Amino acid sequence: MRAWRIVFVAPFGTQPKGTTRARILPLARALAARGHMVTVLIPPYDHPPEAGRRWRTGEAAVHCLSLPPGAAAAGIRGGPGLALLSLRLARAALACRPDIIHLSKPKGVAGLAHWLLRCRRAVPRRRSPALVVDADDWEGHEGWNKYEDAYPGWQKEVFDRQERWGLQHADAVTVASRSLRERTAALGGPADRVVYLPNGLSPTDYLDWQRASGGAVRARLGLGRRPTILLYTRFFEFAPERPARVLAAVQAHLPDAALLVVGAGKYGQERRLREEARRLGLDDSVHFAGWLDRASLPGALRAADVALVPADDTVANRAKCSMKLAELLWLGLPVVAERVGEHGSYIDHPTTGLLVPPGDDQALAAALVTILSDPDRAARLGAAGHRRIARQFAWEQLAPRAEAAYTAALEL
Repeated sequence: MRAWRIVFVAPFGTQPKGTTRARILPLARALAARGHMVTVLIPPYDHPPEAGRRWRTGEAAVHCLSLPPGAAAAGIRGGPGLALLSLRLARAALACRPDIIHLSKPKGVAGLAHWLLRCRRAVPRRRSPALVVDADDWEGHEGWNKYEDAYPGWQKEVFDRQERWGLQHADAVTVASRSLRERTAALGGPADRVVYLPNGLSPTDYLDWQRASGGAVRARLGLGRRPTILLYTRFFEFAPERPARVLAAVQAHLPDAALLVVGAGKYGQERRLREEARRLGLDDSVHFAGWLDRASLPGALRAADVALVPADDTVANRAKCSMKLAELLWLGLPVVAERVGEHGSYIDHPTTGLLVPPGDDQALAAALVTILSDPDRAARLGAAGHRRIARQFAWEQLAPRAEAAYTAALEL
């Protein structure tokens, strides 16, 4: 396979959201290591301190574009600035003279850049790179639009139409879940050029996680030797009251069990968990760590004995591919999850974790009790989960799937 010039168009900055940091940058680095010339363009409208920065990740070049006036404004006031930012993205991508432009998320500034690049093909005698779209969530109606309370109705409608148009008008599509592959085909997208590309991780990015200890966090929270369940979450995937009900069911067998919550809801959903815990008399058993910086995160995650990964059976959950779950498995934590979407791809039940039917709090509790009552089995599950992620979901192993999408796009 010959080396290609590849330009990634990221959807937003490296923080506070994780797609650019956890999906785009490590994939770009893995492809550059395979001999391709790779550039990542980042529109940091959600993290303006990154604007204008340049660096390298491995052999891949990273360029955060400068922000036009108003591009960081919220709501409709930011529309003109974000449109101009999309134009800058399209121009910067073309300036690299790429063979492939890989655009992440068919909405927002990346979606508008895709439309501009597609319109350019109408100009005669202009060389046009292959346009590949990456989808890692279902963004529109039935998907994340349902959970983004801050979006006005007109914006949700724009995102839904952008997504459908983008998936239909790509030369190839990479998708993070099998559900997204099916939905793209159902839209009339390029069914024979939709490539399943789940989320992975680069082990070198997580070496310090393996050395982390949870002892200090347990001591600070007063957990002592209590059997501790971890909930690592943004609270979008399930009704916030459910983990308290699961904990109550666990305590029927293990009265000393505790729940450690790492993360918080974008709209304060953790308050509903706190209220349900209080109603059930579990105040002393639920500990909230909140959002943690990346340096503090592994120690907090390792403070638990088992991880709980609930997920309601929804379109959004079937379509997503959870990086949090991949990180938990990489850490070697035994995991109990609901059998929804890509959970069944990461977890080989009952070898590398336990899966239960969605919506069954009693089944979740029973699986947690099983692991908490058998430390040897917990250790075996954790070690097997780590091996599965390291061997099958490292970006170095997944990069050829992106190359397959590029080959299909270039053969049009």
